[in-house]
Amino acid sequence: MTNEILPSDGIKKKRVNFEKNLLENMAIKKKLKKKILFSKKADYIRADLYIKEYKKKVQYNIDQMRVSRIERKFYVPIHAKTFFIIRIRGINDIPPQAKKILELFRLNRINSGVFLKINSSTVKMIKKIEPYIAYGYPSLRSINMLLKKRGYGKIGKRGSWQRIFLSDDRIIKTALSIVGIHSIEDIIQELFTGGSRFKEVNNFLWPFKLKSPKRGYSKIGKRRHVSEGGVFGNWEESINELIYKMS
Repeated sequence: MTNEILPSDGIKKKRVNFEKNLLENMAIKKKLKKKILFSKKADYIRADLYIKEYKKKVQYNIDQMRVSRIERKFYVPIHAKTFFIIRIRGINDIPPQAKKILELFRLNRINSGVFLKINSSTVKMIKKIEPYIAYGYPSLRSINMLLKKRGYGKIGKRGSWQRIFLSDDRIIKTALSIVGIHSIEDIIQELFTGGSRFKEVNNFLWPFKLKSPKRGYSKIGKRRHVSEGGVFGNWEESINELIYKMS
């Protein structure tokens, strides 16, 4: 008859603690997985709502234009809330005031682009730098394309910012969740509508580095207004064609 060796109290205690920790870790992982799934679902719901809202606005404009044609009235579509501005000229022959405004807008090099909220203050400043920029009203599609192809954010501290590609919503959540921005769809919505968090979103975004358009900007040149077949000035909705060429 063999003697059965029973585990000591110390080993029993370790085993109980191990099993307890294992169960706690499993519970934590389960909660974390559920939280991640809930977060992703919330992002999808927000994105779907943004698309529906935009489609309603587009349909409203189409309906109003149809009515205006029948009644022979002139209809002005709902006005854009933001500008997209592209710097088209270098540093030569730029007056000090215009140079200062370009720096304020973070347009420090040719082919750099930024978003600006439309208000009386920005309109006044834009007029002072108009010969050095092309600007207009970006569409939802253009904003989406810019962010997904050339969107970079800044992380770190003032004086030592790091430029990081917006490849993952986690980057956005880390920087902007404190103001209710959790995904790239949230950023697109703020930029398109000029929302209440536009300032925080715009400050987070690095100025867009665009490429020169194929075959140049214009045969006439950069020093002529867009209305004359040149480049500088307000392209209105046509800025979306330029954005496409430079992305």
